[in-house]
Amino acid sequence: MKRIAILGAIISLFFSCANSSVETKHNSSLQGKNVFKYAQNIYSRPGSDSVIVYCNWGDSRDSIIYCLHSARETNHASFLQNIATPSQSIATLSTTDIAMLAEIGEINRVSGVCDPFRISNEQVRKRVSEGKIANVGSSMEVNLEALVALQPDLVISSAYSKADLQKYQTISKIPVVFTMSWQENSPLARVEWIKFIGMLVGEYQKADSVFCEIERRYLAAKSLAENVAKRPKVLAGAAANDIWYMPGGQSYVAAFIADAGGDFVGKDDNHTGSVVVNFEQVLATTQDVDLWIGCDEKTVADLEGNNKNYALLSVFKTRQIYHRGKRCNSDGGNDYWEYGYVRPDLVLQDYIWAIHPELLPEYETVFFERIQ
Repeated sequence: MKRIAILGAIISLFFSCANSSVETKHNSSLQGKNVFKYAQNIYSRPGSDSVIVYCNWGDSRDSIIYCLHSARETNHASFLQNIATPSQSIATLSTTDIAMLAEIGEINRVSGVCDPFRISNEQVRKRVSEGKIANVGSSMEVNLEALVALQPDLVISSAYSKADLQKYQTISKIPVVFTMSWQENSPLARVEWIKFIGMLVGEYQKADSVFCEIERRYLAAKSLAENVAKRPKVLAGAAANDIWYMPGGQSYVAAFIADAGGDFVGKDDNHTGSVVVNFEQVLATTQDVDLWIGCDEKTVADLEGNNKNYALLSVFKTRQIYHRGKRCNSDGGNDYWEYGYVRPDLVLQDYIWAIHPELLPEYETVFFERIQ
Protein backbone atom coordinates (compact mmCIF):
# COMPACT_ATOMS: atom_id res chain seq x y z
CA MET A 1 0.00 0.00 0.00
CA LYS A 2 1.06 3.61 -0.54
CA ARG A 3 3.15 5.24 2.13
CA ILE A 4 1.43 7.92 4.15
CA ALA A 5 3.67 10.92 4.60
CA ILE A 6 3.82 12.00 8.24
CA LEU A 7 3.78 15.70 8.81
CA GLY A 8 7.37 16.90 8.78
CA ALA A 9 9.19 19.54 10.75
CA ILE A 10 6.67 19.62 13.59
CA ILE A 11 8.12 20.17 17.00
CA SER A 12 8.07 17.40 19.58
CA LEU A 13 5.31 19.00 21.62
CA PHE A 14 2.86 17.88 18.92
CA PHE A 15 3.77 15.08 16.61
CA SER A 16 7.51 14.42 16.92
CA CYS A 17 7.95 13.39 13.31
CA ALA A 18 10.62 14.92 11.13
CA ASN A 19 10.05 14.35 7.41
CA SER A 20 9.21 10.70 8.02
CA SER A 21 6.78 8.23 6.51
CA VAL A 22 4.96 5.25 7.91
CA GLU A 23 4.03 2.06 6.13
CA THR A 24 0.28 1.67 6.15
CA LYS A 25 0.57 -1.98 7.10
CA HIS A 26 2.33 -1.08 10.38
CA ASN A 27 -0.57 0.89 11.82
CA SER A 28 -3.70 -1.11 12.49
CA SER A 29 -5.82 2.06 12.59
CA LEU A 30 -5.37 2.37 8.83
CA GLN A 31 -6.94 -1.02 8.15
CA GLY A 32 -10.65 -1.49 7.55
CA LYS A 33 -13.67 0.69 7.02
CA ASN A 34 -13.61 4.41 7.70
CA VAL A 35 -16.28 5.83 10.01
CA PHE A 36 -16.18 8.95 7.82
CA LYS A 37 -18.36 8.33 4.79
CA TYR A 38 -17.87 11.56 2.82
CA ALA A 39 -14.84 13.32 4.31
CA GLN A 40 -11.59 12.63 2.49
CA ASN A 41 -9.18 14.28 4.92
CA ILE A 42 -9.84 12.23 8.05
CA TYR A 43 -9.79 8.54 8.88
CA SER A 44 -10.77 6.45 11.86
CA ARG A 45 -11.48 2.74 11.94
CA PRO A 46 -14.67 1.73 13.80
CA GLY A 47 -13.80 1.09 17.42
CA SER A 48 -10.30 2.57 17.13
CA ASP A 49 -8.87 5.25 19.39
CA SER A 50 -6.75 6.62 16.54
CA VAL A 51 -7.81 9.41 14.20
CA ILE A 52 -5.68 10.39 11.22
CA VAL A 53 -6.06 13.93 9.92
CA TYR A 54 -4.68 14.69 6.45
CA CYS A 55 -3.31 18.09 5.44
CA ASN A 56 -3.09 18.93 1.73
CA TRP A 57 -0.40 21.39 0.69
CA GLY A 58 -0.43 21.68 -3.09
CA ASP A 59 1.11 18.49 -4.44
CA SER A 60 1.95 16.99 -1.03
CA ARG A 61 -0.26 15.34 1.57
CA ASP A 62 0.86 15.04 5.18
CA SER A 63 -0.85 13.37 8.09
CA ILE A 64 -1.20 13.73 11.83
CA ILE A 65 -2.18 10.79 14.02
CA TYR A 66 -4.18 11.58 17.15
CA CYS A 67 -4.68 8.92 19.79
CA LEU A 68 -7.80 9.51 21.85
CA HIS A 69 -8.46 8.01 25.30
CA SER A 70 -5.33 5.81 25.36
CA ALA A 71 -2.28 4.84 23.33
CA ARG A 72 -2.95 1.13 22.86
CA GLU A 73 -1.80 1.18 19.24
CA THR A 74 1.89 1.77 19.84
CA ASN A 75 3.63 0.41 16.75
CA HIS A 76 4.69 3.96 15.98
CA ALA A 77 4.08 5.71 19.26
CA SER A 78 6.48 8.53 18.39
CA PHE A 79 4.06 9.59 15.66
CA LEU A 80 1.05 9.80 17.96
CA GLN A 81 -0.33 12.92 19.62
CA ASN A 82 -2.17 11.72 22.73
CA ILE A 83 -5.41 13.56 23.47
CA ALA A 84 -7.17 13.01 26.79
CA THR A 85 -10.93 12.87 26.29
CA PRO A 86 -13.52 14.00 26.96
CA SER A 87 -12.22 17.57 26.85
CA GLN A 88 -14.15 19.77 29.26
CA SER A 89 -12.58 23.15 28.47
CA ILE A 90 -11.92 23.92 24.80
CA ALA A 91 -10.46 26.95 23.05
CA THR A 92 -12.17 26.92 19.65
CA LEU A 93 -10.33 29.18 17.23
CA SER A 94 -12.81 28.87 14.36
CA THR A 95 -16.52 29.68 14.25
CA THR A 96 -17.16 26.41 12.39
CA ASP A 97 -16.01 24.39 15.41
CA ILE A 98 -18.20 26.53 17.66
CA ALA A 99 -21.14 25.67 15.42
CA MET A 100 -20.34 21.96 15.58
CA LEU A 101 -20.17 21.96 19.37
CA ALA A 102 -23.45 23.86 19.49
CA GLU A 103 -25.13 21.43 17.10
CA ILE A 104 -24.37 18.48 19.38
CA GLY A 105 -25.38 20.39 22.51
CA GLU A 106 -21.87 20.83 23.93
CA ILE A 107 -21.41 24.58 23.59
CA ASN A 108 -20.78 24.98 27.34
CA ARG A 109 -17.35 23.40 26.84
CA VAL A 110 -16.13 26.49 24.96
CA SER A 111 -13.72 28.46 27.16
CA GLY A 112 -11.81 30.51 24.60
CA VAL A 113 -12.48 31.97 21.15
CA CYS A 114 -10.91 34.12 18.47
CA ASP A 115 -12.53 37.09 16.71
CA PRO A 116 -15.66 37.34 18.91
CA PHE A 117 -17.18 39.85 16.48
CA ARG A 118 -17.46 37.08 13.88
CA ILE A 119 -19.39 34.76 16.17
CA SER A 120 -23.14 34.43 15.68
CA ASN A 121 -23.99 32.02 18.49
CA GLU A 122 -25.78 34.23 21.01
CA GLN A 123 -24.88 32.08 24.01
CA VAL A 124 -21.18 32.33 23.20
CA ARG A 125 -21.38 36.07 22.48
CA LYS A 126 -23.09 36.63 25.84
CA ARG A 127 -20.49 34.61 27.75
CA VAL A 128 -17.66 36.49 26.02
CA SER A 129 -19.21 39.83 26.99
CA GLU A 130 -19.53 38.58 30.59
CA GLY A 131 -15.90 37.50 30.67
CA LYS A 132 -16.80 33.83 31.02
CA ILE A 133 -15.19 32.96 27.69
CA ALA A 134 -11.74 34.33 26.95
CA ASN A 135 -10.87 36.28 23.82
CA VAL A 136 -7.58 34.76 22.65
CA GLY A 137 -7.02 37.06 19.69
CA SER A 138 -7.46 36.52 15.98
CA SER A 139 -7.58 33.16 14.21
CA MET A 140 -4.72 34.43 12.06
CA GLU A 141 -2.82 35.93 15.02
CA VAL A 142 -3.56 33.88 18.13
CA ASN A 143 -2.58 35.38 21.49
CA LEU A 144 -0.47 32.53 22.85
CA GLU A 145 -0.04 34.22 26.24
CA ALA A 146 -3.82 34.33 26.60
CA LEU A 147 -4.03 30.63 25.72
CA VAL A 148 -1.41 29.76 28.32
CA ALA A 149 -3.26 31.81 30.93
CA LEU A 150 -6.53 30.10 30.02
CA GLN A 151 -5.07 26.57 30.27
CA PRO A 152 -7.85 24.81 28.34
CA ASP A 153 -7.93 21.03 28.11
CA LEU A 154 -7.71 21.36 24.34
CA VAL A 155 -7.22 23.84 21.53
CA ILE A 156 -9.03 23.22 18.23
CA SER A 157 -7.58 25.10 15.30
CA SER A 158 -7.32 24.98 11.51
CA ALA A 159 -4.11 24.99 9.50
CA TYR A 160 -3.80 26.86 6.23
CA SER A 161 -0.10 26.15 5.71
CA LYS A 162 2.65 24.08 7.32
CA ALA A 163 3.76 27.20 9.15
CA ASP A 164 0.40 27.31 10.93
CA LEU A 165 1.19 23.98 12.52
CA GLN A 166 4.12 25.52 14.38
CA LYS A 167 2.21 28.43 15.95
CA TYR A 168 1.79 26.76 19.31
CA GLN A 169 5.37 25.73 20.11
CA THR A 170 5.38 27.74 23.35
CA ILE A 171 2.33 26.02 24.87
CA SER A 172 3.66 22.47 25.00
CA LYS A 173 1.42 21.41 27.88
CA ILE A 174 -1.79 22.24 26.03
CA PRO A 175 -2.76 19.73 23.32
CA VAL A 176 -3.76 21.17 19.96
CA VAL A 177 -5.93 19.41 17.39
CA PHE A 178 -6.08 20.60 13.80
CA THR A 179 -9.28 20.22 11.81
CA MET A 180 -9.08 20.36 8.02
CA SER A 181 -12.76 20.31 7.12
CA TRP A 182 -12.24 23.48 5.07
CA GLN A 183 -10.29 21.41 2.53
CA GLU A 184 -13.22 19.10 1.83
CA ASN A 185 -14.94 19.60 -1.51
CA SER A 186 -18.53 18.67 -0.68
CA PRO A 187 -21.01 20.10 1.84
CA LEU A 188 -21.65 16.76 3.54
CA ALA A 189 -17.92 16.04 3.77
CA ARG A 190 -17.38 19.34 5.54
CA VAL A 191 -20.07 18.84 8.14
CA GLU A 192 -19.10 15.21 8.72
CA TRP A 193 -16.15 16.47 10.75
CA ILE A 194 -18.73 16.95 13.49
CA LYS A 195 -18.05 13.29 14.28
CA PHE A 196 -14.45 14.16 15.15
CA ILE A 197 -15.63 16.99 17.39
CA GLY A 198 -17.94 14.47 19.04
CA MET A 199 -15.01 12.12 19.63
CA LEU A 200 -13.04 14.89 21.33
CA VAL A 201 -15.81 15.55 23.86
CA GLY A 202 -16.77 11.90 24.35
CA GLU A 203 -20.02 12.24 22.42
CA TYR A 204 -19.34 10.40 19.17
CA GLN A 205 -22.70 8.64 19.07
CA LYS A 206 -24.57 11.89 19.55
CA ALA A 207 -22.52 13.58 16.84
CA ASP A 208 -23.02 10.66 14.48
CA SER A 209 -26.78 10.81 15.06
CA VAL A 210 -26.83 14.57 14.38
CA PHE A 211 -24.84 14.08 11.20
CA CYS A 212 -27.14 11.31 9.96
CA GLU A 213 -30.15 13.59 10.35
CA ILE A 214 -28.41 16.42 8.48
CA GLU A 215 -27.42 13.95 5.77
CA ARG A 216 -31.01 12.70 5.49
CA ARG A 217 -32.37 16.22 5.14
CA TYR A 218 -29.68 17.19 2.63
CA LEU A 219 -30.33 14.19 0.41
CA ALA A 220 -34.08 14.78 0.62
CA ALA A 221 -33.58 18.37 -0.59
CA LYS A 222 -31.20 17.21 -3.31
CA SER A 223 -33.79 14.76 -4.61
CA LEU A 224 -36.18 17.66 -5.31
CA ALA A 225 -33.90 18.99 -8.04
CA GLU A 226 -32.50 15.77 -9.47
CA ASN A 227 -34.89 15.54 -12.42
CA VAL A 228 -35.42 19.18 -13.32
CA ALA A 229 -36.12 19.79 -17.01
CA LYS A 230 -33.86 22.85 -17.18
CA ARG A 231 -30.72 23.77 -15.28
CA PRO A 232 -30.36 27.56 -15.04
CA LYS A 233 -26.84 28.88 -15.55
CA VAL A 234 -25.33 30.15 -12.30
CA LEU A 235 -22.46 32.55 -11.69
CA ALA A 236 -20.73 32.31 -8.30
CA GLY A 237 -18.02 34.19 -6.45
CA ALA A 238 -17.29 37.90 -6.50
CA ALA A 239 -14.77 40.41 -7.79
CA ALA A 240 -12.10 42.60 -6.26
CA ASN A 241 -11.28 45.34 -8.74
CA ASP A 242 -10.47 43.58 -12.04
CA ILE A 243 -10.12 40.09 -10.58
CA TRP A 244 -12.96 37.62 -10.02
CA TYR A 245 -12.57 34.94 -7.38
CA MET A 246 -14.48 31.98 -8.77
CA PRO A 247 -15.16 28.77 -6.83
CA GLY A 248 -13.38 25.84 -8.42
CA GLY A 249 -15.34 23.31 -10.43
CA GLN A 250 -14.65 20.64 -7.80
CA SER A 251 -15.43 22.89 -4.82
CA TYR A 252 -18.20 22.55 -2.28
CA VAL A 253 -19.91 25.59 -3.84
CA ALA A 254 -19.98 23.82 -7.20
CA ALA A 255 -21.51 20.83 -5.42
CA PHE A 256 -24.23 22.98 -3.88
CA ILE A 257 -25.14 24.44 -7.28
CA ALA A 258 -25.20 21.05 -9.00
CA ASP A 259 -27.27 19.49 -6.20
CA ALA A 260 -29.72 22.40 -6.43
CA GLY A 261 -30.30 21.79 -10.12
CA GLY A 262 -28.07 24.56 -11.43
CA ASP A 263 -25.49 24.70 -14.20
CA PHE A 264 -22.39 26.32 -12.71
CA VAL A 265 -20.38 28.34 -15.22
CA GLY A 266 -17.11 27.05 -13.76
CA LYS A 267 -18.08 23.39 -13.59
CA ASP A 268 -15.34 22.27 -16.01
CA ASP A 269 -12.56 23.58 -13.79
CA ASN A 270 -10.77 20.94 -11.69
CA HIS A 271 -9.81 23.04 -8.65
CA THR A 272 -11.33 22.51 -5.19
CA GLY A 273 -10.61 26.03 -3.96
CA SER A 274 -11.09 29.47 -5.48
CA VAL A 275 -9.79 30.27 -8.95
CA VAL A 276 -8.55 33.73 -9.93
CA VAL A 277 -10.20 34.83 -13.18
CA ASN A 278 -9.74 38.03 -15.15
CA PHE A 279 -12.92 40.12 -15.15
CA GLU A 280 -12.89 40.24 -18.95
CA GLN A 281 -13.01 36.44 -19.00
CA VAL A 282 -16.03 36.50 -16.73
CA LEU A 283 -17.80 38.97 -19.01
CA ALA A 284 -17.07 36.82 -22.04
CA THR A 285 -18.44 33.64 -20.50
CA THR A 286 -21.47 34.90 -18.56
CA GLN A 287 -23.62 36.70 -21.11
CA ASP A 288 -26.23 33.94 -20.87
CA VAL A 289 -26.12 33.57 -17.08
CA ASP A 290 -29.52 33.30 -15.40
CA LEU A 291 -28.51 34.27 -11.87
CA TRP A 292 -25.58 35.18 -9.66
CA ILE A 293 -25.24 33.80 -6.13
CA GLY A 294 -22.58 34.83 -3.69
CA CYS A 295 -22.07 38.59 -3.61
CA ASP A 296 -21.56 40.23 -0.22
CA GLU A 297 -23.50 43.39 -1.03
CA LYS A 298 -27.18 43.56 -0.17
CA THR A 299 -28.30 46.32 -2.54
CA VAL A 300 -27.77 47.33 -6.15
CA ALA A 301 -26.37 50.64 -4.93
CA ASP A 302 -23.75 48.84 -2.84
CA LEU A 303 -22.78 46.69 -5.81
CA GLU A 304 -22.31 49.74 -8.01
CA GLY A 305 -20.45 51.59 -5.29
CA ASN A 306 -18.04 48.77 -4.49
CA ASN A 307 -17.18 47.77 -8.05
CA LYS A 308 -18.29 49.66 -11.15
CA ASN A 309 -17.49 46.60 -13.29
CA TYR A 310 -20.49 44.76 -11.88
CA ALA A 311 -22.76 46.96 -13.99
CA LEU A 312 -21.26 45.32 -17.10
CA LEU A 313 -22.64 41.90 -16.21
CA SER A 314 -25.77 40.83 -18.04
CA VAL A 315 -27.21 39.44 -14.80
CA PHE A 316 -26.82 42.90 -13.24
CA LYS A 317 -29.53 44.16 -15.57
CA THR A 318 -31.98 41.39 -14.65
CA ARG A 319 -31.28 41.78 -10.92
CA GLN A 320 -31.24 38.01 -10.45
CA ILE A 321 -28.55 38.41 -7.81
CA TYR A 322 -28.53 36.80 -4.37
CA HIS A 323 -26.41 37.46 -1.29
CA ARG A 324 -25.86 35.16 1.70
CA GLY A 325 -26.01 37.76 4.45
CA LYS A 326 -29.52 37.42 5.80
CA ARG A 327 -28.20 36.35 9.22
CA CYS A 328 -25.54 38.92 10.05
CA ASN A 329 -24.99 40.03 13.63
CA SER A 330 -24.62 43.62 14.81
CA ASP A 331 -20.82 43.41 14.43
CA GLY A 332 -20.99 42.15 10.86
CA GLY A 333 -20.38 38.48 11.54
CA ASN A 334 -22.24 36.28 9.05
CA ASP A 335 -23.96 33.16 10.36
CA TYR A 336 -23.71 31.63 6.88
CA TRP A 337 -20.07 30.83 7.74
CA GLU A 338 -21.01 29.43 11.15
CA TYR A 339 -24.44 27.81 11.38
CA GLY A 340 -24.55 27.38 7.61
CA TYR A 341 -21.39 25.30 7.79
CA VAL A 342 -23.08 22.65 9.93
CA ARG A 343 -26.47 22.88 8.25
CA PRO A 344 -25.77 22.33 4.54
CA ASP A 345 -29.29 20.96 4.25
CA LEU A 346 -30.64 24.46 4.93
CA VAL A 347 -28.08 26.07 2.61
CA LEU A 348 -29.04 23.66 -0.18
CA GLN A 349 -32.70 24.58 0.22
CA ASP A 350 -31.72 28.24 -0.10
CA TYR A 351 -29.85 27.42 -3.32
CA ILE A 352 -32.90 25.54 -4.64
CA TRP A 353 -35.14 28.49 -3.73
CA ALA A 354 -32.92 30.81 -5.79
CA ILE A 355 -32.31 28.47 -8.75
CA HIS A 356 -35.66 26.66 -8.89
CA PRO A 357 -38.19 28.73 -6.92
CA GLU A 358 -41.00 26.62 -8.38
CA LEU A 359 -39.78 23.66 -6.32
CA LEU A 360 -40.12 25.51 -2.99
CA PRO A 361 -42.99 27.99 -3.50
CA GLU A 362 -43.70 28.53 0.22
CA TYR A 363 -40.11 28.39 1.43
CA GLU A 364 -38.66 31.02 3.78
CA THR A 365 -34.92 31.30 3.28
CA VAL A 366 -32.43 31.02 6.13
CA PHE A 367 -29.28 32.62 4.69
CA PHE A 368 -30.06 33.92 1.18
CA GLU A 369 -31.83 37.06 0.01
CA ARG A 370 -32.27 38.67 -3.34
CA ILE A 371 -30.49 42.04 -3.52
CA GLN A 372 -32.68 45.13 -3.24
